[in-house]
Amino acid sequence: MDPHIRSRKVSAVQVEEAVEQLFGRNGWQVEKISTSDWTAADLLISGHGQLYHAVVKGLAEGRADRATPLFAQALLEARRHVSEGESPAVIIWVGKASRALASKLRDFHREYGNGEPFALLSPHGLLYADFPGFAGFVDEGTHGYWRHTAAAHSPTAPLVFSDFAQWMLKLLLAADLNRAGLISAPERRYRTATELAEAAGASVMTATRLINALKEEGFIETVPTLRLVQRRRLAERWKATYLKPVVSLPMKFVNPAVAPELQLQKLLKREQCIGGLFYAAQALGVGHVHGALPAVWVPALEPTLEWRGLRPALEGERPDVTLHQHAYPRSLSNGAVQLGNFRVSDVIQTWLDVSAHATRGAEQADELERGVLAGVIGTYT
Repeated sequence: MDPHIRSRKVSAVQVEEAVEQLFGRNGWQVEKISTSDWTAADLLISGHGQLYHAVVKGLAEGRADRATPLFAQALLEARRHVSEGESPAVIIWVGKASRALASKLRDFHREYGNGEPFALLSPHGLLYADFPGFAGFVDEGTHGYWRHTAAAHSPTAPLVFSDFAQWMLKLLLAADLNRAGLISAPERRYRTATELAEAAGASVMTATRLINALKEEGFIETVPTLRLVQRRRLAERWKATYLKPVVSLPMKFVNPAVAPELQLQKLLKREQCIGGLFYAAQALGVGHVHGALPAVWVPALEPTLEWRGLRPALEGERPDVTLHQHAYPRSLSNGAVQLGNFRVSDVIQTWLDVSAHATRGAEQADELERGVLAGVIGTYT
């Protein structure tokens, strides 16, 4: 996490929500890139047929002598970490900003940038953007605030399955599970967006935006409590967000004298590791597919290459375990179930993850849909 965002004056959640509000409300897909603590200041933003690796920086005070080097740092990081098929981008959030600061960053961007998209945000919205779909300065409002672009004034934000949104959906569904120990979430009903936001650790604005989007598409009833409806249709929409290939790394345990099962248990004791996919289903007692390689979710793959006791599997060599990097780390980690001294993904997350697995994933997902999740995500015929 960027040190500026971790400061007491700037909330990482506030910065991330500002980005999600601006881009998500305009039909973009925003995905956080996980780091060692399951949070990130980097995001993948897809829209207009383009995929951007945007480095996001947060700053409390809009001082040019601090904002300019912060922008330069973000630009260098975006260029360095961009992957194939992505373009670098920079997003700066400033707690207190002015048009003068926006002008200075615009000029700096034009002089030292190479056409990388750039957006400057504040708690009141978008200040300046050189991003596809957003351009130029945003007009100053009558109260001295900066208004969103016209496109951001749609009456209802589209339903976007962001990291926070998925965690809140799990909270709304948890009370309908007929077995304990399948998810780390309270079995309770929520009457308002405020109650849901408090349980999720999100802002009321984020919870309200999700509820309004669900209401617009007929997926929720709000009286007497918040209750998801038309769940089968919602479930299919939700599963569709998992169709993208998951970044993974096949690994071997290096000690042949110790059984792979014991080395796997030692690996799962790491705080940042979470057992997933078919392994999680078996551990939760809802498994149907046997013999699959154990899967472990990790915050980021690159650091695992330095972990003791593991090495990448050679070509043609059968791995002992596959390490995967999750696209929605907050929802994964929040719902994960503690089993003794290790964690596995919750049953809803397991269903989502296996549903897109090329080998026997549909079989395991179908078993969950007809079994323990039948009354949770709707009836499947």
